Parts: sequence; C-alpha cells; structure tokens
Amino acid sequence: MAITSNLAEQVALVTGASGSIGAEVSRKLAHLGAAVAVHGRTQSVLNKLSAEIHRNGGNSEVYVGDARDPEHMITVATDVTRALGPINVLVALAGGEGAPSPTDSFDPERWLDVIDTDLNSVFYALRAVLPSMIEHGGGRIVTIASSAGRRPSKANAAYAAAKAGVVMLTEHIAKEYAHAHIRANCVAPSIAETTKLRDRLSAQTRDAIATSIPLGRIGQPSDIAEAIAFLATDRSSWITGTTVDITGGMTL
Repeated sequence: MAITSNLAEQVALVTGASGSIGAEVSRKLAHLGAAVAVHGRTQSVLNKLSAEIHRNGGNSEVYVGDARDPEHMITVATDVTRALGPINVLVALAGGEGAPSPTDSFDPERWLDVIDTDLNSVFYALRAVLPSMIEHGGGRIVTIASSAGRRPSKANAAYAAAKAGVVMLTEHIAKEYAHAHIRANCVAPSIAETTKLRDRLSAQTRDAIATSIPLGRIGQPSDIAEAIAFLATDRSSWITGTTVDITGGMTL
C-alpha cells in the first residue's frame, strides 16, 4: 500500500489553537487536507484563523472554551463529530507558560493551576476522543511537552512536572491503545518565537538567546508544526510512544 501524507477526508481537533503554535499546526493540517476543528479560549483569534483556512480552500470550525473542563471537552468532541465527522487526529496543545519561580515559595494553588493547565487538560482531551477513535478503527494523537519536562531547566517545578507527566501519559496511551490502531506521540520544544515571546523579550535578548543555541536560531512555530504534521499522518505509521525533542540542539 502506498504511503501518503495526505489528510484528505480526515478530521483533526487542535486544542490551544489560539496560540502561535496551535494556529500554525491548524494551518498545516488544513493544507494537508484535514477538516480542522480549532479550539481555544479566544474567539476573535480563532474566528480569524478559521476564516484564513477557508480563504485558502480548507475546512475549519471554531470551538471556544476551556480545555481544563472535562465535560466541556466531551461536548466539543461530540459537536466536532456531528459537524465534521469522527475525529481522526487529536493535537493537544492547550497549556501555559513555565516562567521561573522558586519552588520553596511556590503557592500551592498556583501549583494545582499549572498541573490543571498543562497536564490535566491533555488527559481531558484524550478522554474525550478515545472512545470514538476506538469505535472507528484508530487515530493519531500528538501532545506537546517541553524541554523543561525532559531535563531540569530554569522553568518552574510545576511546569516541569506537568510536562514530564505529558510525556509519560503519551507513552502510556501509546501502549494501552496500540491494539486499537491508535498511535500517540509527543513533541518537546524548547524556546520558540511565538507572539508571546516577541512581546516579552526584546530583539536584542532574542538574538542573545539564539547565539546560545547550537543551530544558531530560535525555533519557529512552523518548525514544531512540521513535526506534528508528520506524526499526524501515515508517514509515521510505525512510530508510537515517541517524544521528539525540537530544540535546535539545546538539549545536547
């Protein structure tokens, strides 16, 4: 059987689509032919993204809400299936940031919020789509961790623990549901030049960071989107339970 990267007649749900990385992933999957359900909390951004996908000949629907709400995610999965068809691809990107903060003074409520945002939200998305994937003969799942979840870094401990949890959760799902032809993989980026990063760091600071990266530049959302698209297609049909470090060599 010929292997193709075409996602025609496939349905993809992307959480965290209102962020720079999620938006780029949504564009890429739509370019490959998938009908893309874009989910996030900022309706104006999602509406603009969906309109862009339609202008470029793709198909997209907008779903607004909080990925930390488990019942909401079940409703989203039901609504996506009703509007576009069964979900073949889940890309779980919803999450927060890992700004440095001393562990000895880290507020317990903030700890729980970070775990909810960066780990529980992934579980809720998985829980929402797995029954349909099992029923319809399989699917592909891609989650997002971070280099902070792969080895100690300057990120806060809650974020590091949550992202390490995403890695193991993904591996567990890959093994548990391989028999159902569901593949699950994870990407673990380091610093990426998102809108939030550009707003927070000056060009001079970004240039200084780039010089510390072996490949000499900060990652772009498109670097991450390309890897996710590969894992979402049958080009990666014999890859499951893997975490891809997308760091420009920072973790070497």
